[in-house]
Amino acid sequence: MTGRSTPLGAVYPGDYYPDIPWDEYIHPRQPLPELPVFDIRDWGARPERDLLNTQAIADCCRACAGQGGGVILVDGGSYVTGTVRLPSDCTLFIAPGSALVASRDVEQLLTHEAGYTDDRKGESSQGALLLIDHARNVTMTGGGKICGSGEWYVYEPRQKPALTPVPTTMLPQRDQAGEINIVPGSVRTFYRDRIRYSEDKYGEGKPNLRRPSAMVWVQESREIRFENIILEASMSWTLHVDRCDHVTVRDVVINDNRHVANADGIDLGATSHALVDHCFVSCADDGIVLKNPAFSGRSMEDITVRRCTVLTVMNAFKVGTETGSDIRHVRVEDCAFLLPDIYPGSVSGISLESCDGTVLEDVSIENITMRQVLCPLYIALNRRNRYRLPYSENPEDRFWGGHIRNIRISRVTAHDCELPCIITGYESALPGEIAVRRALERIVIRDLTMVYRDNEERLSLPEKVDELLFDYPESNAYGDVPACGVYARHVDGLTLTGLSVTPRRMNTRPDVALEDVRN
Repeated sequence: MTGRSTPLGAVYPGDYYPDIPWDEYIHPRQPLPELPVFDIRDWGARPERDLLNTQAIADCCRACAGQGGGVILVDGGSYVTGTVRLPSDCTLFIAPGSALVASRDVEQLLTHEAGYTDDRKGESSQGALLLIDHARNVTMTGGGKICGSGEWYVYEPRQKPALTPVPTTMLPQRDQAGEINIVPGSVRTFYRDRIRYSEDKYGEGKPNLRRPSAMVWVQESREIRFENIILEASMSWTLHVDRCDHVTVRDVVINDNRHVANADGIDLGATSHALVDHCFVSCADDGIVLKNPAFSGRSMEDITVRRCTVLTVMNAFKVGTETGSDIRHVRVEDCAFLLPDIYPGSVSGISLESCDGTVLEDVSIENITMRQVLCPLYIALNRRNRYRLPYSENPEDRFWGGHIRNIRISRVTAHDCELPCIITGYESALPGEIAVRRALERIVIRDLTMVYRDNEERLSLPEKVDELLFDYPESNAYGDVPACGVYARHVDGLTLTGLSVTPRRMNTRPDVALEDVRN
């Protein structure tokens, strides 16, 4: 066995959310579909702790495909396996009380079948536990589990989960060169010290640990359904849907360790005509994420997220980063974003970002409740240029970033927040470059209610808020801004109505501050 020889990583109070309302999402009496059934036990799979069942499950999948499809049945216990690849026209039915469990031998999950090589980048992916690749008409259901053994692939955190509130909220400061000065005790430092990384994050001489890129990876496939299933303890991205069409994710519970780095919940990448409905997501990184890499070669559109509950240390609903192709026609409604039991709270509730060239347009978000989310709303453009496009003197070239326009947000209520909303484009006038102003366009925000947690705050207001031109976009990276409710900058066409802010009693900032906001 390769990798570490130490036992499975410890689990601490606060790592997993203890109060998931299972009965609201998982239905234990789901009948088997009326299709031919292929039971993995008939091909030699056994629910024994130290038995690797990869070959038996693969043989069962091949038999199912050879008969034109059917039900691949996992029943009778937990089966340890390496990468499992599902064929077209199949239903993976994991019965209640049963599971597919990732092998702790990472080599069993880094197979050539998992992932793809992108010729433009010259990089290949690093595998998955369950893979759906170039397939059609595949369903995962049954009420059982896929389990990734996530703690096995990361180091122990610097600090254990925080189970009591942070008494004072403060942000990192930025120096004259725009670099972040990490302030001990700032919210940025506080949550990062509790994350478990697979890299030598702090220069302590540890080897980087290998781990799969996703627990469940779906790529270049159509007509895919995840329904009535539990995804648990992911080692990285939990459900990665990549370059697909017509995808439904409904009645899914994601129950991850909320301190395993990069453990996103649901990532939809370059995927169109997708519905995420009535899911419960508890994870360490972004909860429900839309991305569209520049090399996807396609736009991404027609995405609906509704009736979901998301608990995460990071951003509950997010668009962006590593996103250079366009995203449009997105609807999010009737969702709850919260982090009720660990601190300091989610980084943001709604985060809409374009930093690598994407055009994000026609987004409608309504009827969202939040609790213990630090920053309710973050909308940001910058020119990070992750894809290293060459310099251009055309201010509309994607070298200068993308656009965010036609965004409508209404009926958002956030309790126990700690930071203002930030809505910002950018201005760039660096030596040797043309001057470019890239504004957000046509942003409508109606009926936004913010009620602060009434703790202490320590402010360090700069003379000018940093433009954050090249950094990874994050709501806490600017330092303090001159408003407690909404700070808006570089916006062409802003409608802001029905704003109600209940700040801390010690607050000295106005509800709203506008800089370079036109129309």
